[in-house]
Amino acid sequence: MPVKLTLHPPQRPARFVVVREGQDLVIGRDPACGLVVDDSRISRRHAQLRWTGQGWVLDDLESKNGTTHNGDPAQARELVDGDEIGLGGVAGRIERITDEEAQALALESAAHAESADRMRSRLRDALGPADVLQCFLHAAMELTRTERGFVVAVGPGGKLRAAAAAGLSPEAVQDERFLGSVGAVRQALERRGPVVLSDVRSDPRLGRRPSVVSLGIASLACVPIRHGTTLLGVIYVDSRKPGPALSELELETLEDMADHVGVILALSPEAAHPADRPPGYDRLVAQLQQRIEELLPAT
Repeated sequence: MPVKLTLHPPQRPARFVVVREGQDLVIGRDPACGLVVDDSRISRRHAQLRWTGQGWVLDDLESKNGTTHNGDPAQARELVDGDEIGLGGVAGRIERITDEEAQALALESAAHAESADRMRSRLRDALGPADVLQCFLHAAMELTRTERGFVVAVGPGGKLRAAAAAGLSPEAVQDERFLGSVGAVRQALERRGPVVLSDVRSDPRLGRRPSVVSLGIASLACVPIRHGTTLLGVIYVDSRKPGPALSELELETLEDMADHVGVILALSPEAAHPADRPPGYDRLVAQLQQRIEELLPAT
């Protein structure tokens, strides 16, 4: 039977790979590895799942930060269903799956790739500047299967301005739990890079934290909108309902879309001001702006 290895890099989507009988798998930062993990704690060639003829064992490849198997140093013990592994602190899990389940995962990945390509084309070819941020927000929510979100624009002097919102209510914006969403925005602004919690409840590091449970967040993604080296804004989306985890491909697509929007905003700054707004929209954006000013400093 094949095995499925799932890793949970911090602030990135969970990564998984299916390994079939007879196959070895090298994990590391090197692009030549079978599973590439872009994390500074991971060595270029960090560890290996090695086929023994009967099953797999986990070998450390003289990594800098070590490899663990169920909390102990990896010592070539056979992997079984449910085993937890650690690669320099990046948590992972081994699952036995059937051939049918492996085929279903392959079909799902292909469907995700096709959906991502459609989303890129739609944003690139059909989007006009007048409604760029609202359209981008809805496209991002569709791509990530999230329920709500907002866009924060960075103006002159680093002033932050609420520019678009969807799926939120003024009451939700005022709720103290909204601080978690703002915290993700703050991290993305400071890091100038994406912040992702994908399938939070199954994440071995985050799923047990009381703060995550109280927020009720199942997944979130926060991605900067840039033009060259200039930070123009941030898009934030999240979901409270359990569902399929955000994939690395979907995150890459979301970042591509954000870069495209960044080009539009750089050429047409007025695009950050939607012309046609639904009833209640102005009130919601005003509430969001108030919370941003309360909770976020200028960049």
